[in-house]
Amino acid sequence: MRYFDETMLMALIRESLANTNKPMIINVSASVGQYIAHVDHFYQYRHFVEGEEMVDTMPPEALQSPEAREALAKLTEAKMLDGEYQPTGISLAEQALLARAVSERLKIKDVWQVFGKLWNIPSESLRAYYNRALEQRKSLDFQDRLKEVLG
Repeated sequence: MRYFDETMLMALIRESLANTNKPMIINVSASVGQYIAHVDHFYQYRHFVEGEEMVDTMPPEALQSPEAREALAKLTEAKMLDGEYQPTGISLAEQALLARAVSERLKIKDVWQVFGKLWNIPSESLRAYYNRALEQRKSLDFQDRLKEVLG
């Protein structure tokens, strides 16, 4: 049996999806007394044309302005997002905090739908992660880091 933290698990899923288009099943379990964060389905949106795979979709329109590209570039430079603007090395709660911070900066009203589409996370789940993040002490440190990165 192998043990993974959330970041390692998401990287494994992304790598597996990059190499196959077949569905996969991942069982998550823990010893008595351990806490498992909510595990959602991981969706990778892809377009198919006559059986050939094409590149993933463009970022939502709300994230295509020069200001949005600048903010996303800063987050990519800080290693919070990868080159395709997908979260890397941050928890789901931190992803929700990041989405909210960027949305406030860019005045995006439908934050959960925009970032849910970008990251292939159901918008309701992203909102739930945000609410959960507000209850976590470590969220304050991450919010401070976001302020430094976004300026």
